[in-house]
Amino acid sequence: MRQKASQSPSAPRGNPITDRLVLASRYSECLRRLSRSAGRLRHADLGEKLMEIALCLDRMSADIAINDAGIEILRRAARLIGTVEALIDRKAKASILH
Repeated sequence: MRQKASQSPSAPRGNPITDRLVLASRYSECLRRLSRSAGRLRHADLGEKLMEIALCLDRMSADIAINDAGIEILRRAARLIGTVEALIDRKAKASILH
């Protein structure tokens, strides 16, 4: 006798405003982490700028969540995080080798 495959319910759709707030908060924390990493690698100027961006995301999180332009801000923040992570990784590896 074959058992009927249980179908998992589809993931509930979240509130887009709440989702954007959570994402902005996560991006802000990631930028703070990258800022500290940049400081340890003697790139204080990059670290300071990343911290400024993190603080701006915190201050603007409500506007980012409500406005449609917030989606573009989050996209750009994601690209910035990816670029800086790659840079920090390369610098960290190079500092270990030297």
